[in-house]
Amino acid sequence: MKSKKKREEDKLIHFFIFEIFVIFFYTIKFIPSVLYPFLSKLVGTIMFYTMHANRTLVMKNMDIVYGETISRKKKEEMCKKLFSGIALSLCETIQIAKITDEQLLAMVVFEGEKNLKEAISQGRGVVGISPHMGNFPWLQATLVKKGYPATYFARPPSGRHLAKLFKKFNTSEDVLWMTNRRKAIIDAHMWIKNKGMLCFYIDQHDSKGVEVEFFNRKVFAPAGAASFARKYDCPVVGLFTYRMKDGRQKIIIEGPYHLQKTENAEEDIKVNTAFFLKRIEHYVRLYPEHWYSWLHKRFPGLY
Repeated sequence: MKSKKKREEDKLIHFFIFEIFVIFFYTIKFIPSVLYPFLSKLVGTIMFYTMHANRTLVMKNMDIVYGETISRKKKEEMCKKLFSGIALSLCETIQIAKITDEQLLAMVVFEGEKNLKEAISQGRGVVGISPHMGNFPWLQATLVKKGYPATYFARPPSGRHLAKLFKKFNTSEDVLWMTNRRKAIIDAHMWIKNKGMLCFYIDQHDSKGVEVEFFNRKVFAPAGAASFARKYDCPVVGLFTYRMKDGRQKIIIEGPYHLQKTENAEEDIKVNTAFFLKRIEHYVRLYPEHWYSWLHKRFPGLY
């Protein structure tokens, strides 16, 4: 348990982060979007050279995944692009507040949208699986703006002030806030029962999940997507996004996937979760600088 002094220090840090975010938010909101790429590259470079702990974690994850198959210089270039991409995604997400739905949709290119329509047409609800990749908040916003009944789990950031700000800017029904875990799970079940689309971000560590292979390492992955799909016999689609060279977001929709379903529910959930992680690994290998979970301790025991 944290001491009183430590809790007070955390409050001050969270309030400082909140103030910085508010300044950044309104700065981005009122500057022309044409400047976003330049600003993001500058911020990304500053992040690379000043955020030592984060840079070290990214480089360690890349060492675990790639070993010596790529040079350290290449890894550093990927790390810089990652930080710049994060800054640009934040700028773009803030931009949603000042553009029309038509402008938002014009900045997105779909591949495989017919796969989603096919899944929805089955009338049993849909489970979507996705990594923290590309501008994933835009992915979710775009699905909702196009009229798809999509929702997803979200955890507000640490710090009371910042958490309130995030919830203020997103009060729609397309978010299941994990501040009340029990309510969020109940709402998720109701969403699927009402033939909605429930999206899961499953690329990060979950100590209560199932053991699968990811980049030739044994890891624990969230089993929620496979569990919901099996319980409600609903189709599963893969949702992947990355930023193209012209600045637009490419959203790739796979599926509906052919999943294992036998009398052994536990084994089915493990097998299907392993398959989901293989699809995520495929896209991370294709677009590594777009995968934000390089900043996550994805391989516990190796740090």
